[in-house]
Amino acid sequence: MNDKKLKKIIKNIAEFTVKEFKDKGLISLYLSGTILTKDRVKLSDIDLFGIVSPDFDIIKEENKINSEFEKKAKTLCGGFETRFRAIGIDELNKGKPRGVIAKYVGLGILIKHFPFYKKLWGKNLNFSKFKIKPIKLKEEAKIHINTIELFLKKLKKGEELYPIQNFPKSVLFLARVEAEKDYNFKFNPYYVDLEKHFTKQKGHIVHKAIKLRKKKLKRKDILDFEDDVKDYIKYIKKRMKKLN
Repeated sequence: MNDKKLKKIIKNIAEFTVKEFKDKGLISLYLSGTILTKDRVKLSDIDLFGIVSPDFDIIKEENKINSEFEKKAKTLCGGFETRFRAIGIDELNKGKPRGVIAKYVGLGILIKHFPFYKKLWGKNLNFSKFKIKPIKLKEEAKIHINTIELFLKKLKKGEELYPIQNFPKSVLFLARVEAEKDYNFKFNPYYVDLEKHFTKQKGHIVHKAIKLRKKKLKRKDILDFEDDVKDYIKYIKKRMKKLN
């Protein structure tokens, strides 16, 4: 699909979202993910996130609109899987976590990503002014490792912590922490830039994770990747003592 048609689809989705939420406490709407970046692949989806007021019912409204996106997958979303997540402006100021992102992803990790997202509608926000600050690299590494290990544990039980297709991203998140600490990588969220940073390390796990991200994954693909991932985690755990 060409960029012009894709941008039109995103514009329509954004207008639909704003219409649903502007009177319920939507402050700003952003496009995140890879869909309009150099990281886009055939399996990329459309990820929106909104900054919302403290009285916005995050879980209820997320479920409602994501159900609508599923129903309108072809008519509104152009066949792309589309998802909306919300972050309360109170959560950004260290209020009680109310939504999926704040509770399970962690705003201390995502705060570094926000400046790279495309604003679609609403108020301009300076994310550096909020009380939530980026977590230390050592703590970020622990979070990614825990997520990866839990995913693998659940997968062996026939369960999924999140879609199999997203597993290589978890590995790339961890590799980005290593790159920031040991390879002078200036943070940006783009996988292609991360891989370029490891060009000289031809056997680095980044390269295999990038290849897996580009294909439609099955359970066997993850299990075949498991030993490499476990070895990489062992290495990172040894290095964590030196992470700031």
